[in-house]
Amino acid sequence: MVRNLAVWISMMTLLLGISCGITKETTVIPAKKTPPPDWVMQHPISSSHYIGIAVSNKKNNPIDYASVATKNALNNMASTVSVRITGQSFLNTMETNKVFSEDFSSSINTTTDIVFDNYETAGIYENENEYWAYVRISKIAYQEQQARKKNEILQAAYLLYERSLEPQKRNQINTSIDLLLHALFTLKPYWNEQNNFTTPNGDNLLLDQQIYSDIQKILQEIESSCDESAIMLTAQNHYHQTTPLKVSGASGSPAIGAPFTYHYPTDKYTRPKKVVTNNQGLVMVDVISVPFEAQLPKLEFTFDTDALIPADLDQKICKNLLKGAETNPLVIPIHIVKPTFYVESTERNFGETTNQSILQSTVQGFLAQKGFAVTSKNKADYWIILEADTKNGGLSSEFISALLDMKLVLTDNQEQIVRYQNNTNTIKGVQLSLPSAGAEAYKKGKLKLEDEWLKQMLQSIL
Repeated sequence: MVRNLAVWISMMTLLLGISCGITKETTVIPAKKTPPPDWVMQHPISSSHYIGIAVSNKKNNPIDYASVATKNALNNMASTVSVRITGQSFLNTMETNKVFSEDFSSSINTTTDIVFDNYETAGIYENENEYWAYVRISKIAYQEQQARKKNEILQAAYLLYERSLEPQKRNQINTSIDLLLHALFTLKPYWNEQNNFTTPNGDNLLLDQQIYSDIQKILQEIESSCDESAIMLTAQNHYHQTTPLKVSGASGSPAIGAPFTYHYPTDKYTRPKKVVTNNQGLVMVDVISVPFEAQLPKLEFTFDTDALIPADLDQKICKNLLKGAETNPLVIPIHIVKPTFYVESTERNFGETTNQSILQSTVQGFLAQKGFAVTSKNKADYWIILEADTKNGGLSSEFISALLDMKLVLTDNQEQIVRYQNNTNTIKGVQLSLPSAGAEAYKKGKLKLEDEWLKQMLQSIL
């Protein structure tokens, strides 16, 4: 019994040894790599399907390589869809009328996105470094899909166009153009096609052409006018005139919400101001602070087509669409009638009337330098009345001082009201004698007039 057990153990040990030896000497044969399908090697051609194939690099796109490949395959498929501009398309019309250049039309056309619904993934292939995607869509299914989409777009565009008709009747310029531009841009994916549409009333329209025609008609009928042949700035209106400007649209009715800019020369540079016509088609323009030295000043009133462009639409395309409606500005001359002055002064020195009129001469010289005429009292627009006298300011260290009391009053001759006045009693002259001190005080009073008072005086009326 013991002997049999020993034999059995020896046999088992021998078998295990043989088994281990065999295991160590066996080699593993690696699995064969899957060869790429034919569509990877050569792009298929099909008469029944649009096809797109693309590859993405796994190292460059470690997370989303599959979606990148699919997206690129769809773009590849989109490039195989033939797009051509038909004879009666909106783009062709814009080229013919030189609204769009050929390059510009091509740019608009190529930026139109092609979206594929219900495409199928016909195959995928990947290896260690690459991921390939093969997508396709039936040409018939695609055309049906496009027909449905186009019909929906045409309906949406027509609803916007229909909404614009009432504002058009009312000459509501901004509202009408906003709706029409949005209607036109709704059709933008199909500007290269002929877009026939039958209205609920049975009228057949080339819809985008009709929308554009309405835009042009509205803008070309805009006219601006002014009842005055010129703007007169005079002392009587204090060189400030509010001028009503009229804007009309279709049939001469008031144009409501029409954007304009206006500009005229001022003391400081200013940009053109933006305005919009009210419900009466009016704009009230304040003309003020026009410099007297301005050469042939004028008010320019310009239709602002850029202000009609909605912020959510392509600005460059809209500018091209509206540029044909640009009109010459309304130009109104500005005539400035300079005021005339009468100058009178009472100048004393220590209570005694002097033969000199230093201050009166100073005022007259200042006015002449600015181009203003000095005339008689009854003809002048303004009176300038000066009063001045000196008094003894006392003795200090052998020097005698004089104090000048000076007053200027500007009166409006038409309305008999004071427009400006100023006075002082602190102008001090110091010399060795009293008469010389008084003369010194008058010299300083002259400088006070030239440097301060007379400039302030003109600012108060001009």
